[in-house]
Amino acid sequence: MKLICKNKNDFNKIILVSGDGDFVRFVRYAIQEDKFLKMIFPNQRYSSLYKLLGNQYYSFLSHHKNKLQKL
Repeated sequence: MKLICKNKNDFNKIILVSGDGDFVRFVRYAIQEDKFLKMIFPNQRYSSLYKLLGNQYYSFLSHHKNKLQKL
C-alpha cells in the first residue's frame, strides 16, 4: 500500500475496505496515532488478526449497503 499523504495531519481518519491480514500492522499504527476509524470487511471471510483489535474497529460491507446505495 502506498500512502499519498506526506504528513499524517493531511487527513482526519482512515476507513479501510479489506479483509486481508497484511494490513494489520498499518491498522495498529493508525489506531495508535488516532487516525483510524473503521475496517470494513467486504464479506464474512477476513483475517482473524483483526479480531484482536476489538469489534469497535471493524464492520461488514453488508451493514453499510443502504448508505452506499444512496451515494
